[in-house]
Amino acid sequence: MVKSDLLDLSNLVHCEIVRFLLKDNNCIFYVVGDNEEDEEFDHHDDEDGCGCCDGLNGHLFSLIFKDVTNFVVSGEEADNYKTIKVEHSDNSLHLNLEGYNFDSDTNNLEIKFNFTSYIVEDKGHIEGPDA
Repeated sequence: MVKSDLLDLSNLVHCEIVRFLLKDNNCIFYVVGDNEEDEEFDHHDDEDGCGCCDGLNGHLFSLIFKDVTNFVVSGEEADNYKTIKVEHSDNSLHLNLEGYNFDSDTNNLEIKFNFTSYIVEDKGHIEGPDA
């Protein structure tokens, strides 16, 4: 995945969301695209078996949504998220996410909001969940 791919928000379904932050009137999502498997560490067989680190090797991007309104979050927050479903229009985004925690079970999170515009910033290659 390259920066221009994320200009089409439907491509978020191919990304892992590491974190999101609502600050002032902006919402920032940190997402990992181009997920790569780590051959030295099988995340499915990690100590607690949660699989919470899956997909966190790749390329980090930030999506900054401007002038966010009607921001609604339902469900429980997690350490990182697999994107299950993306619905969007020119000025709205609706995400269904499956959350993974380092110390507990998975949970679901739904995020909806309106925005006026957004930008994508390339943050470079990362390895592992320390992003």
